[in-house]
Amino acid sequence: MINVLCKALSFLAIIILGYCLKKRGIFKDGFREAVTFIALNLTLPAAILSSFVSFQKDNSLFALMLMGLLVNFFMLFVGFIFSAGKERNVKVLYMLNCPGYNIGSFCMPFIQGFLGAQGVVATCMFDTGNALMTCGGSYAVASACLGSGSGKFSFGDFIKKMFCSVPFDTYIIAILLAVFNIKVPEALGNFISTTASANGFMAMLMLGLSLDFNIDKKYYGEISRMLFIKYLISAALAGLIYFVLPFDTMIKHVLTIVVFSPTSALVPAFTEKLGANTEASAFAGSVSIVISIIIMVALVTIVNP
Repeated sequence: MINVLCKALSFLAIIILGYCLKKRGIFKDGFREAVTFIALNLTLPAAILSSFVSFQKDNSLFALMLMGLLVNFFMLFVGFIFSAGKERNVKVLYMLNCPGYNIGSFCMPFIQGFLGAQGVVATCMFDTGNALMTCGGSYAVASACLGSGSGKFSFGDFIKKMFCSVPFDTYIIAILLAVFNIKVPEALGNFISTTASANGFMAMLMLGLSLDFNIDKKYYGEISRMLFIKYLISAALAGLIYFVLPFDTMIKHVLTIVVFSPTSALVPAFTEKLGANTEASAFAGSVSIVISIIIMVALVTIVNP
């Protein structure tokens, strides 16, 4: 357990390092964008493909795609119910921040580091369904319920956002390769595994550089209530998954961790399109990262005794 805890705390240390270096002004303009580009377009796709090399087709894993979609719809409904009667800005905050999981750049390194390739495959399956909501599905529903604000939902834009995402495209390619039993060439596999090994560091550094806690204090109360509800419901979902659903132990461990992922990084952009407060949304996302770190460090320590 000590080794597991040390590894989990090392992830936390990298995030803190990135945040401190940003606050000290050591990194030049554009550095965060460069780190983000490398993490999302190189190391994360490599980690996904590397994990699928030894994938054995299991139909139960494909149910995780549907589950990723359904969990998002449920959390969207939770946001709608608990924001009833509140002003529009608050409704947008709840409806966009309760659903939508930041799995690729946040949760995946934890799964990769502690649950191995099989855990990453299960996470990818769940995130494929999750991506349908984070890339525009939640925004479309919120827009229909609350009015379009300053932007209109475009199905073409929704499809474009999904398939212009390198991690999402990699999910699709990896799943197709596995379904048709197409093996990755050994030379390419060696390159992929080397790049994949850097994913944990790059993803955690990117998160540290992305943290932002500057906001008007008047939003503290509402954001605190929204996050309390989000994580309370997540805990209930984790209990349901672990003690009721008929998955094997590995998948239960993965899903229990995944439902505590922080808010998607795309939420502030969709908040702006709805004409709501983007600073409050970005702040909520940063706080959710801190909360999720604490919970995930505890969970990976528990599931890796």
